Amino acid sequence: MNESLLYILGILIVALGIGFSIGWHELGHLIPAKLFGVKVPKYMIGFGPTIFSKRIGETEYGLKLIPLGGYIAMIGMYPPSKGGKEPQKRGFFQDMIRSARVAHSEFAGPGDQNRMFYQLAIWKRMVIMFGGPAMNLILGTILLTITLSGIGVSQTSTTINTVSPCVPVSLEMTCGPNDPASPAALAGLKSGDKILAINGVEISTWAVSANLLKADVPNNIEVLKVGGKKIDIRLTPVSALRPVIENGAIKIDANGKQVLASKPVLGIILASETRPLSLGESLAASGQSIAQVGQMIFHLPEQVASVGQSTFGNAKRKADGPVSVIGIGQIAGEVASNSSATLLQKIQSELGILASLNFALFAFNMLPLLPLDGGHVAGGIYEAIKKGIFRILRKPNPGPADTALLMPLTWVVFILLMAMSALIIIADVVNPISF
Repeated sequence: MNESLLYILGILIVALGIGFSIGWHELGHLIPAKLFGVKVPKYMIGFGPTIFSKRIGETEYGLKLIPLGGYIAMIGMYPPSKGGKEPQKRGFFQDMIRSARVAHSEFAGPGDQNRMFYQLAIWKRMVIMFGGPAMNLILGTILLTITLSGIGVSQTSTTINTVSPCVPVSLEMTCGPNDPASPAALAGLKSGDKILAINGVEISTWAVSANLLKADVPNNIEVLKVGGKKIDIRLTPVSALRPVIENGAIKIDANGKQVLASKPVLGIILASETRPLSLGESLAASGQSIAQVGQMIFHLPEQVASVGQSTFGNAKRKADGPVSVIGIGQIAGEVASNSSATLLQKIQSELGILASLNFALFAFNMLPLLPLDGGHVAGGIYEAIKKGIFRILRKPNPGPADTALLMPLTWVVFILLMAMSALIIIADVVNPISF
């Protein structure tokens, strides 16, 4: 299969994954809403014109043209105005609030008077609104666990691939005829030998060796030779400058250069291996991914500004900046068409992309801003606190929080989100991230 077809296939796989993630998110709202008795007239994946729909019971399930999200429609999303009557004052904002209250009133029929969303207990409403992001969190964790625990991660093994004849000052230098032999060469280590223990401590990965090896003094090394015989040798590592590794990657300073540090060096190059992580390690990695997404969201305004500067100015676009569904598709296509990667590595990368997407959907939707799910959750928290204060002060129940009054602010947030999405989509088309 040629690279073009693989590129298209990669995009299609991730596109289906995105559609599933959106539908999965909306199921998190739909299922508890139905369990709690709320009438749900619509369940839609996407926005804009409807491509396909089918009514099952009282709910219409459908697929729309623009795959930038999804929604379910619930009757009584906002409570009626105080006293049951809208203010007679007319105006743009008043009409906006009034329209929000009656948005789904056409779906309410006989017998639906007690099936309104706002009539539910606070905890039930919060379960419904948190259900969507929670489903993305669950799906992202499952996908990342499959990637890390099911397939595994590539890491440095304890098996020797190559023994260097000397220890060059830097990795770029080669050994000269007058350079002293490396500690590994002096000790008689060969390609295929496996290091089992350092100074009496058994090792399964090379990552722990930095804390065990001591430079410029003799070290006891237990080795499994190629023929299967275990031997003990003593060798003295030398100090040399080598790159600093953080979180599995070479640390880079502010000038884009590798950070170097003095390390004990044996003069060996180790083979790589794929090792499945434990369930606990995968769950910890999921937590780290969510934290990274949260940090990116915290810096989102400056990240979006950077995208604008790189798209309409001379600045170079950052590889770790925000991307749209177009950019995600491009990355997936490049991964699928990479001739140097194995099929398993491609599957792992595609699953990793979808896991990251679901973590982003979780974190972004939990922002306490309407129309995002986190905004409705925040409204429930505010209502619970307000009712608690009224109860302590022995005042009458104030009723549900009237989030419809925030509709003007909701539209401001919506417009900003659409503008941000449009900018990132344009950037992904005319100035895609290059690797």
